[in-house]
Amino acid sequence: MNTQEVIALAREHLRGLVGHRFDILEVVKPVSPAVAVNLAKIISKLSPLVGNLIEFNSCEYLNDQESQSAGLSRA
Repeated sequence: MNTQEVIALAREHLRGLVGHRFDILEVVKPVSPAVAVNLAKIISKLSPLVGNLIEFNSCEYLNDQESQSAGLSRA
């Protein structure tokens, strides 16, 4: 397969993630103003965390799809 074919195949597989929920975090009201201040100081860390978790889940999903496709083609 060439690069364009791999990207097209991945695009088709990733469409299977539409509506998928990642178990990442739960956002709730802070228990106190002090906790809210501490959360505000670390909120910038959430973007990389969430991005990395989405990337990990996407790669895991694509690997599962490839494993399933390989198993079907060998059958």
